[in-house]
Amino acid sequence: MGTGTGAFSGEAARARFMAAYDRALGRWPGEPEAVDLATSYGDSRVYRYPADADAATDREATPAVLLPGLNASPTVWAPHVAALGRDRVVYAPELLGEPGHSTQTTPLGTGDALAAWLDEVLDGLRVERAHLVGLSYGGWIACQQATRSPERVASLTLAEPAGVLAPLRPTFLLGTVAVMVCGVRGLQRRWFGRLIGETGERPEDFEAQLNLTVESLRSFRSRLPTPRRATEAELGGLTVPVLVLLVRGSRSTDARRAAERARHLVPDVRIKVLEGTGHGLPEGDVNRLVPAFLGEVEGVG
Repeated sequence: MGTGTGAFSGEAARARFMAAYDRALGRWPGEPEAVDLATSYGDSRVYRYPADADAATDREATPAVLLPGLNASPTVWAPHVAALGRDRVVYAPELLGEPGHSTQTTPLGTGDALAAWLDEVLDGLRVERAHLVGLSYGGWIACQQATRSPERVASLTLAEPAGVLAPLRPTFLLGTVAVMVCGVRGLQRRWFGRLIGETGERPEDFEAQLNLTVESLRSFRSRLPTPRRATEAELGGLTVPVLVLLVRGSRSTDARRAAERARHLVPDVRIKVLEGTGHGLPEGDVNRLVPAFLGEVEGVG
């Protein structure tokens, strides 16, 4: 991470990553519609569900924007997009500065810059206001947006938000650095498989995403800013309903500390601590809790 722009380590690395990306994206329900948008920071790829324009028009509820974690890409939403998009249009952007079809031209070195980039993405999609659903690093970006442009945010769903509520575990940081430096693919796969943990996904979905995560770290130099813990003023100033999803056995964050801080500081918050053993969230819980929360915010159901 840091200043500068993200880049592949070479053309062979790009080809390996894109092959893994296509396999993981193939796990989405149907073929997603790709929308490419020009922003001040580079060209950004966004996927829309449902892809059919007529079907999308029938969904009158406020759209949801799904923000993935690092080294995950929109492919991580494959087990969830049908449930999240049942009543509304869902948009899943690639994170600019991460590997994919997007091309970063200007550094995104601060939270302000990430919020400005997301503002431009929403403008390009003609979305005035959206529910933001952020996974891990995507949760940090969602908080940046809600802090800086609250009028554009209908609600926040923070799923295992990286460092937002509690510090990242030292073992998570040191272990990740160690296995990447060692360069042994088998060891990297085992580490990240344990880090994600059991999510209830189909084995083929889990395998495709795990391969993509490892290939992303091996092939691409990310230059996005390091997430920092939200201040008391930032959390206390959130003006929208917030759903926090944590995993009791998370290898990245202490769920108890994160839940206590959210409960103490966030004005309108619902906290769910889910049973699990990793940073990945149980598929069934996400597909049940998040649509119910979005419906509650809009007074439906």
